[in-house]
Amino acid sequence: MENLIEDVDLADDHQKPEFKAALLHIIFKCFANLLCLVVSLPCLPLFLLGILIWGLPPTIPGWSRFCKFFIAAFTEGKPKENIPFTNRVLLFLIFFNALVNVPINGVCWYIDELVYPSYHKVNIDEPVFMISAPRTASTQICHYLENDSENFITPIVAESILPYIWVWKLVVPALKGLGMKQEHFLALSLFRGEASKRHEFKLNRSDTWDGLVQSWHFSVFSWYLGYSFMKWGFSYATLNEPIDEDFRKSFVPFTDCVLKKVMYCRGGPNQRMIIKGHFLLVARILEEKYPKARFFMIVRHPVERICSFINLLKVVSTNGPYRVVHGLFPMTWRVARDYAIHTQVPYCKQEMMFYKEPADNKLVIPFTMYVNNLSATLQCIYSFCNIPIPDDVVSNATRTQNTTHDRTKHRASYDPNFNKSLASLGVNEEKLMECLNEYIDWINTLDSYKKTD
Repeated sequence: MENLIEDVDLADDHQKPEFKAALLHIIFKCFANLLCLVVSLPCLPLFLLGILIWGLPPTIPGWSRFCKFFIAAFTEGKPKENIPFTNRVLLFLIFFNALVNVPINGVCWYIDELVYPSYHKVNIDEPVFMISAPRTASTQICHYLENDSENFITPIVAESILPYIWVWKLVVPALKGLGMKQEHFLALSLFRGEASKRHEFKLNRSDTWDGLVQSWHFSVFSWYLGYSFMKWGFSYATLNEPIDEDFRKSFVPFTDCVLKKVMYCRGGPNQRMIIKGHFLLVARILEEKYPKARFFMIVRHPVERICSFINLLKVVSTNGPYRVVHGLFPMTWRVARDYAIHTQVPYCKQEMMFYKEPADNKLVIPFTMYVNNLSATLQCIYSFCNIPIPDDVVSNATRTQNTTHDRTKHRASYDPNFNKSLASLGVNEEKLMECLNEYIDWINTLDSYKKTD
């Protein structure tokens, strides 16, 4: 795929980080790690006992993973990818913090196993997996569906960050009794500035599931170690090269446990679990584990979508929590571009293979249909799920789309520094389209079908 990319000079190839700001973050993380160590050591015996009784929780990475990331912090990345030394130190401290917190996180998980073991008996009979490529409006459609709480339920971001029944059944009610405004706290967005224009990321809403699972296994920090490590550690599809097998193996047990915990805490008898993300990597495994599961996606022209994805990667690494909380120097345009091209081209091809199969449990909706006819899109999804669509779902979604999520208004407000074209990034659009000509023909066929259906 190298012939798709031309060697051009990009704006941030030689940009330098602010050393003083990075040094403050380093000092703070050293101090925070010491405090965590004080809390974690007393939990270690209980954690080891829990392993003997229940095994290692799916939230805890394996020891070999820690070693790989510790070594990668100082060895990965090419000179052209401009990874500053301060980033390497910060990443090492972040991975060390994850290691220090293992006993704490493990004990938190085992409390559920001790106090609420019956959650394992909860059945996830007919889940709906919205496995769609990045930048296809999948998040917004999932939000429209989760607003229909009579028919759908989905884990919110906060429940993925704190996947413990005892927190939501005991701690949160106690804090509310002391005057905590839960709704105000959960409404906080984890994205700032320009990033918040591109993607809504709030604690009280659902979001990209694989990204949330990866935060537990710190795969998201592979963003800052160059293109090669990122394509290994943040993979969307099965590629013909080594991928992060540890994460793939932990994904399904983590998903199954958390879905059961959410249903146990607040699920209703008629609610269908819906999960949104880009986890095509494990789609076949999920299909086998949940025989009655349904899979649907939004398909968008790849050139427009990949361009949007590259800009999103850059802006999230600049205005997202990794920069704000951890002080990491943003990934370069070069890393974002190379990663997006390398992963999204095979993703498109495998996406077509998975969804093109004639099956009653798969649905494909063109992006143009979502943009031009939201009512028909929602009707199509509800019909696919065999659920009668409530009267107010379409009207409420249409009102939101026409105001809060007006695409033209949003795009006009984008900072041009984070709105690069593929050509300006050295991507040959003509060759990209040639590489994906069969996929594009498939999209065009779907568009034609939906217009006449």
